[in-house]
Amino acid sequence: MVSADAVIDRVRVERLDESLAGPWKAGDSRFAVVVEGGGVSGVFAPVDELPAALVATRLGHSALRCPVADHTGLLRRLLAELGPHAAGLGRWAVGALDCAVWDLHGRLAGLPVAALLSDRPARRVPVYASWLSLDLNAASAAESVKATAGEGFAFTKWALRDAEVREIALLAGRAAQWAGQSVTVDALGTWGHLRTMEVAPLLDPEAVRWVEDPLARTDRTAYTRLRSRSEGLRVAFGERLSHLEDARALLEDCRPEAFTFDAVWCGGITEARGWLGAAHDTRVPVHLHGRAFLPAVHLAAAFPEAAGAVEYQVVWEPRRQRALRGTLRPDGGHVAVPDRPGLGMEVRR
Repeated sequence: MVSADAVIDRVRVERLDESLAGPWKAGDSRFAVVVEGGGVSGVFAPVDELPAALVATRLGHSALRCPVADHTGLLRRLLAELGPHAAGLGRWAVGALDCAVWDLHGRLAGLPVAALLSDRPARRVPVYASWLSLDLNAASAAESVKATAGEGFAFTKWALRDAEVREIALLAGRAAQWAGQSVTVDALGTWGHLRTMEVAPLLDPEAVRWVEDPLARTDRTAYTRLRSRSEGLRVAFGERLSHLEDARALLEDCRPEAFTFDAVWCGGITEARGWLGAAHDTRVPVHLHGRAFLPAVHLAAAFPEAAGAVEYQVVWEPRRQRALRGTLRPDGGHVAVPDRPGLGMEVRR
């Protein structure tokens, strides 16, 4: 176990080596958060520039001398440092630092993060595929959907945002037909109340599992109103939330089909445990967002009773994993949980 005197000695941010992790394209994450303690380093990568800068200029100093194993104490300290700004970008930066500390904790203890979170973590985690950049109107769309679904994922998710109401329903039905199973639809916050209410009665419930983020804002009032006016519509949300209190209220009042929060954007692995607990208490299924795939896999392995299939972003995740030595790729709809200490993947540095 981690020595009682193991504390965080140093926090720094490194720019990833483009010759190893590139070539860069617009939108690529190019930084790593590194935490040192007990003569060992923990790392989380890749991280975007703005949260990395917040760690480097403000949060890193606040973490110094905090016991490595006191994750709750560290989280409180970091959120206190941010004060009223502990949302959005602030939570993202806290989450990146938190994940690096969990990696350090695991390395010091000689255990995977999943084994720190649970005495009996699962060895494999189910995953679902999302391909949000695919144009379902493209000539190649049918083959792309068929090929992706054919890899054995639990289900697939496709984006529908820039289309008329009837076309949305038509394309959703086609995607389900091509996939040979029901699909999920991601509106990416673009539909709004009116369009969502118009689309709702046109969606075949046998074809569409849920509509994710139909509204631009994720708040209790908006989704309570939508639920009352779109009876039978199954929705999912979570990645735009920043506070556990808001998440709990939404889960209790709106009862989504799925809770899709991100393990880093919410504030990290430490905070995510509370969010999983809130979903479990309200019996809402969790399907963790894929932006923080590696931490999500460890969480899903540790808490399989609360977390279902994790999102695997079939285009973006392989690009992110170029920053890592080795890969964490699905096989037959599941991914093996890394069994090495910490998060289990080395950053290419």
